[in-house]
This record gives sequence, C-alpha cells and structure tokens, in this order.
Amino acid sequence: MMTASPDASAQNAKVEGVAKALQKKAMEEDYLATEFPKAADKLEKAIAACGNDKCSPAIRASLRRDLGVVQIGGQLDKEKGIGNFVEAIKLDPAVALDPDLKTKDLDAAFAEAKKRAAGGAPAAPVGDGSQPAGDFTHTPAAEQQIRTPIPVYVEYSGEEQLAKVIARYKGFGMTDWKTVELKKMGDKGWGGLLPCADVQQGTTQYYLQGFNAQNDPVATGGDRNNPYKVPVKREAVADPPHLPNVSPPTQCADTGDCPPNFPGCKKAGPLTGPAEPTGKDGGEFCEEDSECRSKECKENKCTEPEGAHKDIPKVWVGLSVGFDYALVPSADDVCKLKPTNQNQEPLNEQNYYCTESGGADYPYRLAGPGDVVPPGRGDNNALVVGTSDKVSGGGAFGNIRVMASIDYALSLNMLLGLRFGYVINAYPGQAGKDDGKTFPPIHLELRGTYLFGKDALAQKLAPYAMVGAGLSTFDTSVKVSVVEQVAAVKTARDVDAWHIAGPAFMTFGGGARVAFSARAALMAGLRVNLAFGNAFAPSAGPDLGIVFGF
Repeated sequence: MMTASPDASAQNAKVEGVAKALQKKAMEEDYLATEFPKAADKLEKAIAACGNDKCSPAIRASLRRDLGVVQIGGQLDKEKGIGNFVEAIKLDPAVALDPDLKTKDLDAAFAEAKKRAAGGAPAAPVGDGSQPAGDFTHTPAAEQQIRTPIPVYVEYSGEEQLAKVIARYKGFGMTDWKTVELKKMGDKGWGGLLPCADVQQGTTQYYLQGFNAQNDPVATGGDRNNPYKVPVKREAVADPPHLPNVSPPTQCADTGDCPPNFPGCKKAGPLTGPAEPTGKDGGEFCEEDSECRSKECKENKCTEPEGAHKDIPKVWVGLSVGFDYALVPSADDVCKLKPTNQNQEPLNEQNYYCTESGGADYPYRLAGPGDVVPPGRGDNNALVVGTSDKVSGGGAFGNIRVMASIDYALSLNMLLGLRFGYVINAYPGQAGKDDGKTFPPIHLELRGTYLFGKDALAQKLAPYAMVGAGLSTFDTSVKVSVVEQVAAVKTARDVDAWHIAGPAFMTFGGGARVAFSARAALMAGLRVNLAFGNAFAPSAGPDLGIVFGF
C-alpha cells in the first residue's frame, strides 16, 4: 500500500489554507459588496490551486458550490453556475447551499443541478438575452448606476382604453416582485421610476401590465419569465437614462443598509418588532401570493389580510325617526254605522272609523237597549246618507315612528337587525279597538341592510338598500264634512276619518350611510311600506337615524 509522503501532506495542507482564504474573501467581502467578477476570479484561482488532488473533495465541492452561487446570484452566467453545482454534488453528495445566501433562484438552480447529477434531463436553455416584445412601445435603459432610479417610459396605441399601467420589477437580491404605477404622460405615454433603494449592482428586471377601468389586465410588455433587463453597475454611466423632457434622476445616498432579501443579509431579530404588512389590498389584481398584503392570491385577486378592519364593531345600536305619507282609498258614508241597536259597525268596507275633536268616536255608539245619544254627540240616525262624510282618496300624512334599533354585522357589507319603537299620531278612538281592527301603537320589525362598496362599513360614505317585515300601526286621518238632519234642520260639522291598515307590513328602501368615525354613523334614506291585514295601504317616507358600534 502506498501512502503520501509527509512533504506532500504538508504541501496539500498549505494549498487548502490558501484556497480557504481566497474563498472567504470572495464570499464574505466581494460577493456581499456585489463585486461579483472579483469574487468569481478568487474562487477560480482557488479551484485551480486545488487541482484534482491537492485539496479534499469537501473543500473542492464547497469552492464549486460558491462559484455557482456567484455566477447565478450575481447574474453572470446561470448555466455555468448550474454546471458548477453539478460538479460540487459529484465531488461531495452532502454539499448544500449556505443558509445565509439562499434565494429562490439559487434553490431552484441547486435542485436542477441535483437532477442533472443524478442523470436527469437538463433544464431548458437560457435565452439569448434579447429584450421582450409586447403591446407597448418601450426601449429599456441601456444601463444605470447603482442606487439611481431607473426611468421606465412606455407608449400604448392599442384599441383598449387603459386606466392604469404598472411596472413589476425585481432588483438584484430580491426574491419577490414589487410594483410601481406609471403616471400618464401626454396622449399615449406612461412613465415612472424604479426606486433607487432596489437598484443594486447586477441586473434589474421588470415587465409591464396595462389595466382597463374594471381593473382587468388588457395589455402586456414582457412577463416574469421573459422580462426587460437593465444592467446596473457601480460606476457612473456615460449617458444617464431619463424620462421625456425630464432631467436624469440623481443617485440616492448610501445608507449602508443592504436591500431586502439580499444574499447574506440577516433577517430582523426578535427585538426589531413585527414588520408592517405591505402589498396590494384585498380585491386588487395579482399573479402570486407575495404581491398581496394577505400573502394570498386567489383567482387573480388578493384576499383580505387576516384581521383587516378588525376595529369595525359587529354590533350596532341606534335611534331613528320615520314619517309616513300614505295613499288612502276613496269611500262614501265613511262615518255612517249599520242600523243596529248595539255593537254597531261602520257601513263602509274600507276600514274607516271616525272621531270627533278630542278623539271620541263619531257617531255615538249605543251601548244597548234603552241607551240614548248624549246631548252634543253625533246621532247615527241623523246622518244624511249619500251627501256627506265622503273620502275622495289620495295622499295624506300618516304616522310618525320613533324607533330603537340593534343590528349585527354579518360582514363588512351585510347587517341583520331589529327595529322596535312607538307610533305617534295613531287612531285615538275606542270603536276600532272594540271591533278588533286596531293594533297597539308600537313598531316591531326585522330588517336586513346591504351596504354597497368594498368593505363598506369601513368607508366614510356608502349607499345602502334594505328590506324588512313586521307588525305595526298604520293609521291615516283625513278631514271629512258630515251632515246631520234633525227634523227639517240640517247641520254640518267636520270630523276625522281614520283609515286603519295593517298590522302586518313589508318594507323596502335605500339611502346612504355617512360615517363620523369607525363607531358612529348617520343613516339617511327613503322607506316604502306595504301594510296589509285589516286593510291595505301603501306609504312612503324618510327614515333618519344615528347608529353607534360596540
């Protein structure tokens, strides 16, 4: 058995020490400073020094791995990077990416390398680097200096009417795409700047999307798989790019902070506190989860973030007042009673009951045999039929309703609740009560309310529609003139004819909800009632109230 000589072993240890020193400088200094060519050069020197047998397989594998990281992470040559990953895996199957340097792109490339090392099919070839086509006329900047905004100017001449144009971009070291909305410039142009903090040495990629008024994507320029690319370098560029008729943007100050998700940047520690969620709001167009505040994209729409609008109360109580303007039917002899000795009922079939001033029944009802009409009270036998107490029909003011309410918010748009209260200006007589044709002057209602608009309960102004049903008093009085004839003398007097409808009713209507704060709002609308039961009567009126959330 042959063994290496002591001199050879010492020589190998010296080469390994040099290789490790070059590797450390390449990854901890050059790579993190985005000096990718310098990092690659040091690693290639270390690999050459190790040769095929002067360093251990584990060291040679780690050098190949790091060279692949620089070539892919620094966007120098993806295919060469994957090739170096393959060589690293063959040298040491246990080799793995450094957790502090991992990105989605590196993970994907390393997975592809494992497949190739195991004999799997190679990945599709990388494109030739040409800029993509699309619905926009656009020429990307030839290059830009580090930490300097990248101007993006596009023109659109298509048939669609664009309401918004965005650029979705990803700078070097970023794992997720960000969005910048371009502003209208002239008749066909749209322009904007990719922010300087995300313009790091390497390559910045972006693609374009145009939306119509319904927020549907109707125009594109490139896509995430074939984006526009702008090389970014440390030195100043000879011909700085700029928007039309605008000076070139200036370089931002170096704050010393590395960009989010940059390889080698440590995640925030526990003392930094939770980061404020960023991204698109619920309902906005999306293509992937990372675009949304909720981190969830369903059917190209962002879902609502968990706990969104959690400050909006579920229970709302309030006070409201409503006024009825009712339509009453026409009828003749509305005060005349049937000619019986007792328990006399109205001759009319429209459910009219008459009262005198003060609320006493008119005409006087005989209590039984032997009862006589008191002096000054109306005598049913004296009423002249066919010549008086006639209602022509039409509109008249009815009841006033003062109500308390309680509603439960099933969602930020839907409420279900109760209304209960007192009815003012109700029928004051006794005869209608005795005949079972009245209802106590109260209001009981089950109501559903729908607020229009996204998260309407959280908005300052929201239109609403409502529908309800319940039991209540629906009384409407009109003045009528009656003629009494005693002997040959005729006397005319004015009395109130009350049309008694309900007590069952259905109601519907709509209006606007105006919020003073997250816990107080004014409700103002118009309500239509359809009362039925003893008699039918439609009515309408304003419905005004204030509600408070708890």
